[in-house]
Amino acid sequence: MKFGGPLPEPSEPYWGQATSTIDWCEENYVVCKYIAEFWNTSTNLVFFALAIFGMYKVRATRQENRFLFCYVAMLVVGLGSWLFHMTLQYQWQLADELPMVYGTCICIYCALQADAKVGSDIYVSLGLFGYSAVVTLVYVQIRKPVFHQVAYGLEVAMILVRNMMHQIEIRRTNARAYSELVHMFWLGVGSFGVAFVLWNIDNIFCNDLRALRAALPAALGPLFQLHAYWHIGTALGCYVSIVYQQYLRLVKLGTADRFCMRRLAFVVPYIDRRKKGE
Repeated sequence: MKFGGPLPEPSEPYWGQATSTIDWCEENYVVCKYIAEFWNTSTNLVFFALAIFGMYKVRATRQENRFLFCYVAMLVVGLGSWLFHMTLQYQWQLADELPMVYGTCICIYCALQADAKVGSDIYVSLGLFGYSAVVTLVYVQIRKPVFHQVAYGLEVAMILVRNMMHQIEIRRTNARAYSELVHMFWLGVGSFGVAFVLWNIDNIFCNDLRALRAALPAALGPLFQLHAYWHIGTALGCYVSIVYQQYLRLVKLGTADRFCMRRLAFVVPYIDRRKKGE
């Protein structure tokens, strides 16, 4: 690995020529000959860390398996993204992008079924399965990244709208729960929003960013790998969205008073069982 000194010429691709339909702005095989995009790959560690922590807390607080599935899906997305950016091979691109659609469908299920007394579980499940199947079949045929981006964006929009509807309802009945939900809602939206802005800057101004990184000392260049920040922001946003659904479910079940919200480093929320005297 090489972190200092002038940028070297890229070596021969360890994983072969790129077959993915997207090659991001990070220079390939510069830091490590085994990893095509080192910073875009390594920042997926944030997905792993938050997903594993989330799974542990679901088990520790004995919450429903639906949330465990959410965190497993998040872990799979991080693994797929790691393999995609490490190799730039098309099969691993699909392993990154399609689990984003599948995992978000699980979160949609949680948002739509937060109140166990509302809706038909089988119809919601079949509808989300059908959506995932159609997106998969169309995407592997047309191989247009914009199609995947739109399909994923529609899912995120559905979750945002449903969550806002829940908040309007809860505001009338539980001020403390409403405050917690609003805080997590804006933390998640903010994380995704900042990440999305940086993702677009990285795409639109790639040549300028590459020139800037080439002009800077090599130790400072990674600070301007903006797609890497997309991974950090979306990992945090995804994690917060799942914690939001966990807390929302507790509020809907009327058991939220048995739990409390805590935060790692004053930022990362998680649910814990309330101790005696709290």
